[in-house]
Amino acid sequence: MNDIHVFGGLDGRQRSRKPRDLGLTMVVDWGLGSGAQSDLIETTAPFLDFAKVAVGISRLLTDDVLKAKIRRYLDHDIEPFPGGQYLEYAQVQGTAHLYFPAVAEAGYRWVEVSDNLAAVSHGWKLKMIRQAVEEHGLTVLGEVGQKEGLDAGIPMADDVRACLDAGSRIVLLEAAELVDEDAGKAREVEQAVEAAGQEKVMFELPGPWIAGVHPHDVHRMRRTLVDRYGPEVNLGNVLPDDLMTLEAYRRGLGVNAGHREEE
Repeated sequence: MNDIHVFGGLDGRQRSRKPRDLGLTMVVDWGLGSGAQSDLIETTAPFLDFAKVAVGISRLLTDDVLKAKIRRYLDHDIEPFPGGQYLEYAQVQGTAHLYFPAVAEAGYRWVEVSDNLAAVSHGWKLKMIRQAVEEHGLTVLGEVGQKEGLDAGIPMADDVRACLDAGSRIVLLEAAELVDEDAGKAREVEQAVEAAGQEKVMFELPGPWIAGVHPHDVHRMRRTLVDRYGPEVNLGNVLPDDLMTLEAYRRGLGVNAGHREEE
């Protein structure tokens, strides 16, 4: 943020500035047009670090539109990356060998690798992480956890360590794990954070794609995470319209933006 501002001195809690290793925010881009993307960047670029072009939307945009979108983000120090489900789909279809070369040609520098929905194995995920880093020069966000109703098959802490050992820079904790009210699952999430260190973990917020999740659940979750881990917690899957209010909450600015005891 600019040091000189008409509201200077009324800044709320201090936050790290870009480029940063903590307090990262990732937004979900569900195919924003150039106007909507430019508006998002104009108002939130100082607070926005990553943009996930969700699922296989990279294929639905024309080459020109996709490459312009990627370049626009990069020009404002925002790293775009394609959603991990697209790679899972490619594997199931037998076309995964085409994926990383296409990611690099499009202009992406980061990529998500997950194993949480399609019929792919944990070993396959680790192999893909290594390939992305060693053969294609990509930086990896490895996702840990399962979509709702699916069996993880491996403790989250072990999965986190495996992803980092394979070459992931950041580990994403799947949102479905975070909305589980089971005490054992909550301990498992804590163990995963301890295994990686908070700077290596990004919590993915839930959304309406998870059964039973409503907007107030998302706001409650982000309050819980900021209150538990502090304003510099890494948060992902933020909807574009929610990004500014999240930053306000991180800083303690405004109604429904301070600590719970202040509300």
